Amino acid sequence: MGGHVATPASRNEDGTFIDWEQLDSTKGLTVLRVPVPGGWLVYASNSYHQHGGITFYPDPDHNWDGGSLPRT
Repeated sequence: MGGHVATPASRNEDGTFIDWEQLDSTKGLTVLRVPVPGGWLVYASNSYHQHGGITFYPDPDHNWDGGSLPRT
């Protein structure tokens, strides 16, 4: 797993911030996740952040370890 990504610029007025975790990824993609109520917000983009998107992954108990499922 990668490290956490947070900068002072991302802090709210009350000092809180979204602490994104960078996931290991292939194919030159940047993939970040953050736990939210009921699951994860997942952000994926090319390495230059020119093209990307965000999605919600439902996982109420936050069991997902950030890796892919084994191929069958």
